[in-house]
Amino acid sequence: MSKKWKFKTDPALAMPILKKKLSDTDDAAFLCMVWAIHAIQDGRAAKAARFLNYPKEAATTKIDSEYAAHKWDLETLITLNFNIPKTTEPVWRQQPMNTSSFNTVADIVNLLRASEDHESDGRVDHTNILLELHRIAHRQFAWQRGFARTEDIYRYLYIYGQGECAAYFEKTHGISVMDFFTVAFGHFGHLIQGPWMERVSNMDALRVSQSTIDRSLQLLSGDIWEVRRESQALLRKFEKSLGSRLPLAYQPSYLRLKPIIRRAVGLQDRYIAPLPTLIVLRATMGLYYDLQSGGVTVTNDATKRFEEYARRSIKAHCSAFEPVPAITYIYKKNPIETPDILLNYGGRIAAIFECKATKLTFEAQYGNDPAENARSGYSQIAKAVFRLWRFFSHVRRGIIELDVAPDAAAIVLTMDAWTQMSRELRNTLIAEAEQIAAAKEPEITEEDKRRPVFCPIQELDHMLTVSNEEQLLAAFRAANDVYYQGWNIRQVRDDAVAKLETRKNFAFDLGEFLPWWTELAEAGAAKGKRAAHDHADAV
Repeated sequence: MSKKWKFKTDPALAMPILKKKLSDTDDAAFLCMVWAIHAIQDGRAAKAARFLNYPKEAATTKIDSEYAAHKWDLETLITLNFNIPKTTEPVWRQQPMNTSSFNTVADIVNLLRASEDHESDGRVDHTNILLELHRIAHRQFAWQRGFARTEDIYRYLYIYGQGECAAYFEKTHGISVMDFFTVAFGHFGHLIQGPWMERVSNMDALRVSQSTIDRSLQLLSGDIWEVRRESQALLRKFEKSLGSRLPLAYQPSYLRLKPIIRRAVGLQDRYIAPLPTLIVLRATMGLYYDLQSGGVTVTNDATKRFEEYARRSIKAHCSAFEPVPAITYIYKKNPIETPDILLNYGGRIAAIFECKATKLTFEAQYGNDPAENARSGYSQIAKAVFRLWRFFSHVRRGIIELDVAPDAAAIVLTMDAWTQMSRELRNTLIAEAEQIAAAKEPEITEEDKRRPVFCPIQELDHMLTVSNEEQLLAAFRAANDVYYQGWNIRQVRDDAVAKLETRKNFAFDLGEFLPWWTELAEAGAAKGKRAAHDHADAV
């Protein structure tokens, strides 16, 4: 926020002051203010002008602006507001915020940051600063990338929107994944236009029924009182799970489960999405929440589609690669599989991928000891490292005859960024893989234990669009350099390897799942051509 509003109060008093302001302020007015500050810094200033008075310099999308109200800060403020009981004091003792002033936003953001800094003084030191960077990265990086990118939407619909996953979702909720996404995307487009709007009442043009809209909104929205109750319950759940109080910055956001807030106004309901792109997140990555109870059949289906998607993406963006699925062979009279993707290039295997579709949990992102707090998930990653080492050992020993390049990379490909910005976590996973290898296959030697590259699928997709085959392999090799230990693979690629002059387009089309997406794109293109033709005639 602007330097003119720099926080000057004792940091120890920042949280009590902030809590008092939130407690005394009406929820509807507060959420409207958050919607408006997000809108003016999301290219929608004209739509927010009647809800917020602000200096013209604050209407910016620049993340480094001194006026920037970062979206992760806004999400934290919303969570804090839901988790603080509303005041029961008499009106004359209340001090509600002026929710139509940008100065108010600056004040509460600076109070928030002062509170977080004060908390960090006794919590973060030289012994845990690297894990703190891991938590900070999880809080901020996804917001910086965004949640409504075409490639992310396509990926999650491919994995969760077909097969057993799609069947389980429809059986459970009475609507298809594709219709649910359609309703969500329609409300995303609607609720970015203004705060406290009526719902989308008719989606006949997109072939979505009224009952589908109703069922979808049950998953996407909740009344303010309901959201308050469930947000506080979610906080208690994770604090119990982690066995400690959660710092303010890392409290779970119920807005990611119910991104649309509903309230009754007279005889009608009104809706607001204070951070609208979370609607898209809920209908893509958030599908995982709906599938958790589906059991092994659903989990295995998601894993299979994750592997399929990775192979398709590699081949579509770098056609000289031949990504081969796992091969079954016999070892000690038992069938055993190679890692999930053997990447052939120039007649030999140049990289090996073990895929893990395990969803990144809250504990893995924000626990004080992520590897312990989310042991089940991290153990899966450690097992993936062991499987890669076992493969190299079996090739070296001639148990399976394959032509593997001496510098072939060992890659753990994950759905999410399990080891983001944390060398310590990676070393912990490698140490656990060492224990597994010692117990299960002591024949594995140091030569076989190639240092793994931990690569989230989002980063692989990005690298595929800015790399040719040689550049991608060079990035994987560079990741093993001591200098780059602890770096994300995308950062390694950008720092160590030259990029293509022209970025490739994403290879897949959402029209494959959503016919209306193609229809809207064609209609937009036709409109653009008509406008250009009319302009030419006028000239």
